[in-house]
Amino acid sequence: MKRVIGILFILVLLLLWFMGNLSQRSQVNEGTATMEGTIVLNGTIILLVEDKGFTKADAQNQSINEIIGDYKSVYKLNNAVLSGIKSGDKVRIWYSEILESFPAQVKVLKIEKL
Repeated sequence: MKRVIGILFILVLLLLWFMGNLSQRSQVNEGTATMEGTIVLNGTIILLVEDKGFTKADAQNQSINEIIGDYKSVYKLNNAVLSGIKSGDKVRIWYSEILESFPAQVKVLKIEKL
């Protein structure tokens, strides 16, 4: 009896995980909001700078505080998984929400190098 309950519990957990994963994929596929910009990495902090005048050299030569102070569209990325992306790369992100803070925090669903 305990074995059947354990198996049912595992099946329910797998079903919940699958539904959450499917929900996130459908959000990305159904046209959630996107933005493009340049990635800035500094330790565990990941920023996206949307300003057109921001260059790869700026990303490498300026501190986080200088970037936040000098540019208007700077976002801190939460939940971002960066595979093969380094500081100064141009990217497109899909996101679900922007939290009002300074800098604004973005809940990332997907990130793609341009």
